[in-house]
Order: sequence, then C-alpha cells, then structure tokens
Amino acid sequence: MLSIGLALEGLKPIFDIVYLITQQPSLYNISDIIVLYFLLIGILMVIGTTFGYPIFRIQANTEGIQIERVLDKRKCFAGEYIHVRIIIHNRGPSAIDHLEIYDAYPETMDLVLGENYLYTRISARGKAEFSYILRTPVRGLYKIGPTKVIIHDRLGFYEEEKIKHNFDEILIYPSYEDIKKLKVLGAKRQLGRMFGIHKTKLKGTGMEFWGIRDYYPEDAFRYIDWKAYSRTLKLKIREFETEKNVRVMILLDTSQSMGQGLIRNTKLEFSIRAVVLLAHMAQERKDLLGLATYTNRIKTYVKSGQGASHFNKILEDLAYAMPQGPSSLSKAVEDLIMRTRNRGLLFIISDLEGKRKDILDGVRKASAAGFDVVIISPFGPFFEIQNKLLGPTEKALGEAIAEEYFEIRNRLSKDIQRYRAGIISVGPDDFLVSVINEYIEAKRRGVGLV
Repeated sequence: MLSIGLALEGLKPIFDIVYLITQQPSLYNISDIIVLYFLLIGILMVIGTTFGYPIFRIQANTEGIQIERVLDKRKCFAGEYIHVRIIIHNRGPSAIDHLEIYDAYPETMDLVLGENYLYTRISARGKAEFSYILRTPVRGLYKIGPTKVIIHDRLGFYEEEKIKHNFDEILIYPSYEDIKKLKVLGAKRQLGRMFGIHKTKLKGTGMEFWGIRDYYPEDAFRYIDWKAYSRTLKLKIREFETEKNVRVMILLDTSQSMGQGLIRNTKLEFSIRAVVLLAHMAQERKDLLGLATYTNRIKTYVKSGQGASHFNKILEDLAYAMPQGPSSLSKAVEDLIMRTRNRGLLFIISDLEGKRKDILDGVRKASAAGFDVVIISPFGPFFEIQNKLLGPTEKALGEAIAEEYFEIRNRLSKDIQRYRAGIISVGPDDFLVSVINEYIEAKRRGVGLV
C-alpha cells in the first residue's frame, strides 16, 4: 500500500511538468525539455512497475502449469532412439500469452529430431504439446528432466520461472550392434573361416562318426560294427562324436581405472561389449555362462545359466556398471569361490592396474580352486593414445609410456603363467576378436566341460 501511495503521489509532478511545458514553452530550452522528458519516462516506469508487477505476479501462476512426459520406451539398447512427448496442462483460471517450456535431457544423448523447448500461448484450462527424439549412444541409467517453465508479460519486462522436478528414468542396455554383425557373418557362412571350430567334440553317442575300436564287454551290442566283424572276425565298436557344453564365468573389473579412454570408448565400454558378445555366443551354443562384476569386492553376481531371461539379467547388470572405486582381484576371487560350486573356464577382464601382489594372489587362488584362467587385459596406453585431438608430441609421449608399460606387463605376464593362466593384452582394434578366439579355442580343447 505504501508503494501504491507513493506512485499516486508521483502523478502530481507529472501533471505539473506537462502543464508548464504546454502553457509556458518559452521558459524551457531544448536541453531542459530532454531532461524533463526522461524524468517523465522514469516516473512512468516507476508507476508501471508499482502497478504492473503485482498484477503480473497474480496472473503468472506457474503452480497451475502441470507437465506430463510420455516416453515410447523406458528400456532400450545403446544406439536406439527414444521418442519424448511433453504435454503442458494449464490448470489455472487465466490464459497465459507468453509461455516457455524447456525439457532437459542427459548430455550423453543426442537430439536428432525436433526441439526440446516450446514457446506458445495456452488458454485457461487448455493444453499444448511438443515432442523430440533422442539417440542413446552410451549404456547406463539416465534421467530425463527436470522441466523449466517461464512465463513472460506482454511487454517483456517481467518473467516468472519455475523448475518442475519431474524425472523419468531410462535404462540403456549395452549395444546390440556387435551381435547383429556376428549374425550377418554367420548367415554368410564366414564365421567358421574367421574363428575356427565352434563345437567341443568328444567321443560319445552323437550322430557324427568318430572311428572304430575293439569291443569291450561293457559296450552295448547296438554299437557293434558287423561289417568290420565279417572282415576281421573280431568284434568292433563304432564310436561317434558328441558335443559337450562348457561352463564359463566372467569376472569383470569395474574399478575407476577402467573408465580411461574416450568417453564412448573406454576400457570398460569395450569390456562390456566383449561380455555381451560372449553371452550371446554362449547362449547360441547352449553353454552355461555367469557374470560377476567387482571393484574391491564382488558387486553383482549372476550364476552360470542359459536362456533368454538369463541373458537379459546379464544385460541389465552390465547396464548399471559404472567405473568407480579401487580394485582388488584377490578379494573378488575369494568371493567368487564362495559363491560358485562348479568350476570351469574363468575369463578375467581387467586392466590389471591394481597392486601387483594382489593380482598374482587372485590368479593363484582362482587356479588353485580349479578354474582354467584366461585374462583379457585392456592395455591402458592403447585406449589413451587413440584420441584424435592429441598432437604429434602428445602421441610420441604416449608411445614412450606405452613401451614402459609393456615391460611392466611382460614381467607380470611371466609371473602369472606360473599359475597355469594366460594373459592377453588388447586394444580397441583387437579386443572383441581376441575374446571370441579365446572362447572358441577353449571350446575346441574342451576346457570347463559341464
């Protein structure tokens, strides 16, 4: 009330100035008139502010604006698209002439179609709508939101802003592109030539012929080769090939150092791609596959199994994996031995940047427990020097550091071999191929038979 009274009091000087200028113009020169003009404008702005802002605050009802976000999916694979619809409801009794809406989305996602904001007019009890499409290049758990609401007055003097803390979670599974490529290669019958034999073949009761041997009393009569008997007058047994399934356990390092590399191509991201590929191949071949992620202890654990639901569980655990914390292979192996009764082929995927004693102790424990250990190790310098933004000097320094790391890695590899374990250092170019080759070679040798 005080400000309104002062504004009303300010009307009197305005009328006095207007009267003097119109009735006695000879008393004022040009400079005086300009000064009086700006004084008049200033007084009018003060009055407008005094009356206009309270009225605007009454009409700018941001609480009456409700935001509804509709997603076409809440779970998808990396590289797929999400359609986001934003519906704005005006629950207030007055129309809003100048309304801005901004909907936030994660920086790791790409806006590929539409816009994530709207400038519009919305009537009382009315609604408006806009939509946009996001591409999800990186797996993980993300939130879309919040939504910012801004109401302007007609002249653009005032605005009222409100943040609507409405979030929608989206779970992005690891990319399915590698599996698609694998299927294409399989359809073209090229996979066998690239990666060798796929089956673990042993003597048994299968359909493919293995060979002929002498008859023993415990053999079944139905396997006697009577043609061979007619030639040699000795009982012979026909043997056939049978395919055996193997048990594979993957121990994935998700410690802080695994996050090194380009944002979308870190050591952890390549490792997860390799695990997805292994899980798919194991599912196709009816092998049993389990997964454990660890830092200084096991964080998630999926026991060995098979089937579509089992594969989806592995994908979900991988989607949540984030590089954080220190690494302790020894403690992780201890936890794994306690949880896993059956032994088999153990893939350890780690950059081996923990303590040397801890690494050797972990490999020793796994080997002593009966696991056949294969270590796939993403080599740090290979992932860091791939950055195209690095200049010649930085790349030369990176290569020099890589040579030093090679010496350390070679000494570690020799010590690991004492525990009947192999170590393969990989980079972005040969990561997936090395993992596939090791898996198929293990099947060929019958490592980890169920």
